[in-house]
Amino acid sequence: MSDDHSTLNKIVSYLSSQTSLSLCCIDDGMPYCCTCFYVLDVQRMAFYFSSSLNTHHASVMLKIPQVAGTVADQTRSVTHLQGVQYQGCVRLLADDEEKRARHLFCTSYPIAKLKKAPMWEIMLTTLKMTNNKLGFGKKLLWSRHD
Repeated sequence: MSDDHSTLNKIVSYLSSQTSLSLCCIDDGMPYCCTCFYVLDVQRMAFYFSSSLNTHHASVMLKIPQVAGTVADQTRSVTHLQGVQYQGCVRLLADDEEKRARHLFCTSYPIAKLKKAPMWEIMLTTLKMTNNKLGFGKKLLWSRHD
């Protein structure tokens, strides 16, 4: 990749402007998806979200932490199309990490203070952004291993 810092800044700017992600996991060899509100922790390059342990996706993620998903705009204009595909590893947070994530999450979604569902982290490993505003089919790539 050329100009990694600029690429990451563009991806972070987009992800910071969005509110929901699709979260996909594998349950007994079959894909399972849900949608969650999230916040991006730029320092850790991680998503935080809140979800009850009673959900199907929570039980699956506790067994198999590798996840993938998308963050995407809803637009009919191909020239304005933007979205991110991600891969990562999810974990249930506890103690100080959970408190920090909950603070960030509740800052963006104050109503979340009313329900104390567990906080989760998706440690991002790869991001692939399509940004047609930069040119049709323009892809921006980031990897934790770069």
